[in-house]
Amino acid sequence: MNKFVCVILLPLLFLLIPLFGSETQQQKLQSERHEVTVRLVLVDVFVIDQKGNFVSDLTLEDFEIFEQGKKMPINSLDLIQSKKQEQIPTQEESSAAPVRKNRFIVIFDSINTVKRMLDKSRPQIIEKLLSIIKLGQKIIIFELNETEGMKILQPLTSSDALISHAVNTASGNIWVDKSADTLSIPNIFAVQDAIAPGFLEKIQHALRNMYQTESRQRFEKTISGLLSVMNVIKDFSGRKPVLFISGGIPSLSFDKVGDTDIALSEVSAAKVNDPFKVLQKSGLRRGSQIFSDLIHFANSHNITFYTLDPDFFLGHVLPDMAYDNNPRNATSISDFNSMGVFANDEIQEIKKNELTNLNTIAIETGGQSLQGGKKFEQFQNIVNRDLSNYYELSYTPQQKKADGKYHDIKVIVKRPKVKVQFRKGYYDYSTQQKEALLFSSAVSNPALFTQINFQAQVQPFFKKNNSFVLWINMVLPVKDLILSSETMDAVDSLKAQIWVENPKKDKAFNAEFRIPIYFTPSFLEDMSRAKYFGFSTSSQEIKLHSDKYKVVFALYNETLGEMGTFESFLEVPDLKEQKDVFIATSVFGRLREQKEGLSPSISVSQKDGTLEFSNYKFYPMGTNQFGQNERIALFVQVFSPGTKLQQKPQLFLYKDKNQISEIPGEIVDEEWDRKTKIQNMVLLLNFSGIPKGEYVLEMIIPSLTEAEKPALKNFRIKIL
Repeated sequence: MNKFVCVILLPLLFLLIPLFGSETQQQKLQSERHEVTVRLVLVDVFVIDQKGNFVSDLTLEDFEIFEQGKKMPINSLDLIQSKKQEQIPTQEESSAAPVRKNRFIVIFDSINTVKRMLDKSRPQIIEKLLSIIKLGQKIIIFELNETEGMKILQPLTSSDALISHAVNTASGNIWVDKSADTLSIPNIFAVQDAIAPGFLEKIQHALRNMYQTESRQRFEKTISGLLSVMNVIKDFSGRKPVLFISGGIPSLSFDKVGDTDIALSEVSAAKVNDPFKVLQKSGLRRGSQIFSDLIHFANSHNITFYTLDPDFFLGHVLPDMAYDNNPRNATSISDFNSMGVFANDEIQEIKKNELTNLNTIAIETGGQSLQGGKKFEQFQNIVNRDLSNYYELSYTPQQKKADGKYHDIKVIVKRPKVKVQFRKGYYDYSTQQKEALLFSSAVSNPALFTQINFQAQVQPFFKKNNSFVLWINMVLPVKDLILSSETMDAVDSLKAQIWVENPKKDKAFNAEFRIPIYFTPSFLEDMSRAKYFGFSTSSQEIKLHSDKYKVVFALYNETLGEMGTFESFLEVPDLKEQKDVFIATSVFGRLREQKEGLSPSISVSQKDGTLEFSNYKFYPMGTNQFGQNERIALFVQVFSPGTKLQQKPQLFLYKDKNQISEIPGEIVDEEWDRKTKIQNMVLLLNFSGIPKGEYVLEMIIPSLTEAEKPALKNFRIKIL
């Protein structure tokens, strides 16, 4: 992942219109705050008797809990009972047993699941999920896809039809059941006398490397996809049960020789897509380490996995049925008479390891793994039981402040002959780590974060071929955010982040910056007449390929713990493929004349994010809303593949598709770059006499000949 560095711009004011009376023009009020932070660790515990039934009559004295091997005093014990939607608990039930929101998460692993096996199991999967709805659960369905990564097949719902459709949409993988075919040497090499000494060993080594590479890629995609899903769901309240439908999680080969770890350079190390470093680490690492960190992350956010393998074990009980090209009678890797690269028993061991990973992620997070011919009977008994009842224990951790480390948990129930399930630990996240996790959630699922309303845009400022400066403009509401009583009392800055991602999701840029707020008398005076608070900044020069990028802005009020997001798109045209004149970049703003010259050329300032040229500063606007008699500037970058433009842009105003006026546009400054074929231009527009309302402003650059196409761009604007 590449990063760019943003430069802070001091707050800019625009759209100055009276909103508040003189009573808002006051100094920052100071209030006394006495905050007490209570640190508690919550642990969900399932206690099962020998018949597989939940034990519901335990008391506080029946439990012991240990953190890092030290016994901890238990603060509270609650029996959590999920109620059906139509059931309304009595007052006595409500006080005795807390009821949590019923959310059940389903993940289809179409990276590692054999499609034909998934197809056979679809009816039973649908049947069991519909039985969960009858328990009062709402279900959200995800899919891990080989090419698209993580995607949502069905948002949270309790509709039978929508859930059935989503299950039938999950694709599975038509290739994964043949992944071991690469481990077979073609029969063309069966005549031993015709093979040069050592040739088979080379073929064997090459095929093992091919299989190892394929396994590593599936491992990386699986872990990255699971991490993406957990980023979406981790902020749901309470316990988060997950049904992970998968044929197995790949293990990286050669992680160990016997019981000895071997050098990282000698193994097929992996690297997952974790741009916010929610796993605390990055870079190439052992698969076992990454897998362990993923489990720790799930435990820290109270995510419990129930894993279900749709296969019926024919693949490794009867290998001939699954791997048609694999040698039948191989007994060892070196048995070249049967041409085996991997022996059948070793292939069975690979499959066993993949299923063991499913079992590990389930047991370590407090769930269970459902495998074999009776898995759907187990599903009915285990999952439905665990969704209905569990105990919630709480205790105060040893450390008074968060240390950012992982802490092991162990729960003991004194009653004999019972089985106990619980999460095995948690990260005690620091404030910085929590913020990183919050921003990662905002990027993964922006629709969940609506506490702060704002607008934002990013424009590419062309420097040279495929080289740009990202010009970032944000618009914050004054009344609801800047001059709110909570903000004035405690906030001196807001934290913001921008995330830019290409459609393939394999390349992204992100940057974090602060928006300072200075509550001086003059600032309050200006704010009392303003509707919006403007902020601009810019990136360093970066490379972007022609594409349509997804952009997510996240704005965080640290003091109040509030987060808001805004989504947009950034289109980067391919200049090399362009043959006609076109308008590449356009930004509205206001001009301020300077006493001294700033820059000989039109450029975005790295100091404050303004546009500088000759004796002017251009302050960009993040919203196309203007005062009725304002003089508004418009900056455009026009690509002209021939020579410098000789035609002056024309601007027309439309209302309900009817042209009502031509808007005068005076060219304040312009320049032509021969190398990039980009012409920078600053126009001053006059909207005097235009009635209030919403319009479409059309900009046309006429063509010189009939063979050329005129450049055209429309802007939606509002006159206030």
